[in-house]
Amino acid sequence: MEILYLSMVLFTCYGFNLAQGLRAAINRGDTVRTIPKVLCSVYCISVSVIAILIAKETLFSEHITYLHIFIILFQSVMIWFPKPK
Repeated sequence: MEILYLSMVLFTCYGFNLAQGLRAAINRGDTVRTIPKVLCSVYCISVSVIAILIAKETLFSEHITYLHIFIILFQSVMIWFPKPK
């Protein structure tokens, strides 16, 4: 069980890496198409949902669920919000 959750942690870190790449392109003013944003969002949401399902049998499942909901929101903001002024 723990090794599965560890892999979800690594996939979550990779999701942040992908979201940061999109965020950097948005901040540079590059044209970022919708398809990469959608694919990155689907990846990030899928990883968090799988992590929630893996951890639902653990002692701290409620806290882990809240953490992953926050992660989904944080990554979505990184991906979808426009360049700051």
